[in-house]
Amino acid sequence: GCPRTRLQLMVDRLAAAGYSAQVALEPEFTLFYSDGSGEYMPVDHDGMFTVDGLDRNYDFLQEVVETLDAMGIQVEQLGKEYGAGQYEGSTRHGDPIRAVDQYLIYKQVVRALARDAGMIATFMPKPYAHLPGNGLHVHLSLWDTAGQQDLTVGANDNEPLSAIGQHFVGGLLAHARALTGVGACTVNSYKRLLPASWAPAHICWGVGNRAALVRIPGLGARRHLEFRSGDNSANPYFYITALLAAGLDGIARQLDPGAPANVDVGHLSAADATAAGIQFLPRTLPEALDALEKDAVIMDALGPVIGPEFLKVKRTELDAYNVEVHAWERRSYLQTL
Repeated sequence: GCPRTRLQLMVDRLAAAGYSAQVALEPEFTLFYSDGSGEYMPVDHDGMFTVDGLDRNYDFLQEVVETLDAMGIQVEQLGKEYGAGQYEGSTRHGDPIRAVDQYLIYKQVVRALARDAGMIATFMPKPYAHLPGNGLHVHLSLWDTAGQQDLTVGANDNEPLSAIGQHFVGGLLAHARALTGVGACTVNSYKRLLPASWAPAHICWGVGNRAALVRIPGLGARRHLEFRSGDNSANPYFYITALLAAGLDGIARQLDPGAPANVDVGHLSAADATAAGIQFLPRTLPEALDALEKDAVIMDALGPVIGPEFLKVKRTELDAYNVEVHAWERRSYLQTL
């Protein structure tokens, strides 16, 4: 039942089918100050890509980069995100095991150095309703076993995906609902996955489309796939295992992903999305877990022990959440009922 072993088994399955994978994980996090009373204040209110946002926390960010570099981990980028106190970074792509190992070290370094600087770094999907959520975007591409030829990309920008790439995306979309159960596995996760919220809520793919579940970030030499629904609550070994299993199934069954979405699907009405044949991701954790339980491909990838135990643990968490009385309930009902 070792998560890392499950991912290694999936890497071995890829190799047996004639493929290897390159993966990079891109987590978002938010920096807070605590006033000691249980309230948390973002360390800044600067916007995306602003110089001020980087300047205010330059020493901390530089220490993160230098610490990881000393550990042999190359940070590709670390910058200011859209939300107050929100930042995003990624480490260099690599084979799936190495990529996940580096991601876990990256998270620990960020949290530890933030604590040393008198801050709290959280990777929680949705710390506050009014702030953008923190996602875990997974960048991936499929290669030959020698790692010499990218098998995902098409011949040119007019054909961004090869036939193998299209089938791989078809598998990601076909298993999207179950993948959400693996990659967004807390009740809090579903307060992030809302339409028009800088996070995907629909099952579709697109080129440069940030509202799409599967995105090709750009064209040209660096074309690759980005899967956007997951967050940092996921066990990354399970999550990458599940993504690769879904893609392999798409190749095996030659699944068609359909046409790319060329509009901001996050602002489509439910009726327009349905008319376009675009389905929604699960709206709640129970819905996502039910979808996962019914998906034989993803459950098989997780294994006969881990898969059922994962569902059991998550449903136990749900039971604990459901019996809690939350502040919103007291504000709404205590003096009105």
